Amino acid sequence: MITTTDFFTPIIDDPYLQGKIAACNATNDVYAKGGVDVISVLTLMGMPDTLPLTVHKDTLRGFCDFCKALKAPVLGGHTIVCPWPLMGGAVTAIADRENTILVSKAEVGDRLILTKPLGIQPLMKVLRLPSNQQDKIARVIPEDEISQAITQAIDIMTQTDRDAALAMLETGVHAATDVTGFGLFGHASNMAEESHVSLEITALPVIKWAPKLAKLLGYPLMTGHSAETAGGLLISLPDEKVDGLLTSLKKRGCEGYEVGIVKKGPAGVEIHKRSRVIEVPP
Repeated sequence: MITTTDFFTPIIDDPYLQGKIAACNATNDVYAKGGVDVISVLTLMGMPDTLPLTVHKDTLRGFCDFCKALKAPVLGGHTIVCPWPLMGGAVTAIADRENTILVSKAEVGDRLILTKPLGIQPLMKVLRLPSNQQDKIARVIPEDEISQAITQAIDIMTQTDRDAALAMLETGVHAATDVTGFGLFGHASNMAEESHVSLEITALPVIKWAPKLAKLLGYPLMTGHSAETAGGLLISLPDEKVDGLLTSLKKRGCEGYEVGIVKKGPAGVEIHKRSRVIEVPP
């Protein structure tokens, strides 16, 4: 049995989409462990009593609709009055013990695959900027390009990691973690420390224009420290299984980007200053 809890404040104004993002973010935690059969989801929602009831309803509807599409049953939950909006859930899944994927089993010689591009934080920041600051950015990056990148970021945050997890189980991998609030560096560091290995990151797949926006807004995206939301899976697996994983991911409509290797050495992560940047277009 795999169980986890995850909730956070809004990243987008649309309450229905925010509910879907929160559901994706919460369920991804169990999928990262190979727990593809969710048996229970409990909603966790906090809302100010000053917000219209429609906001509560639409957020909850988005959360439940996303779970329903995954056949992840929402069995109940808890709602409180809170000074700021919160949405998330407690998720329980089951998995065969021998197929459970741990963060602590990366091995020297493994290759690292990331299943979603990075760059959520700077793109979502654009949505929260005052109009005059948005205008300044539009002078540097075409407005329609920014709009497409934001749409791409929302698509990423509402793309479940379940299909990627099924590809992992089909292929057989050593270790995995989802990449969320601690950024690529933080989650890779956890894998390195738990596995007693060194991770070397040599490539960074990013949403188009995210690096430029990160530089303009002061986010450390290119060092892996920028937070992600409902991000992809960082997977560690033997060299001979990489092609099989990439094929399995593609078969399920998922992407796979090779980002580095696992090496012997002190537990830690090195992200090369001249890492290859893979700009992923919409």
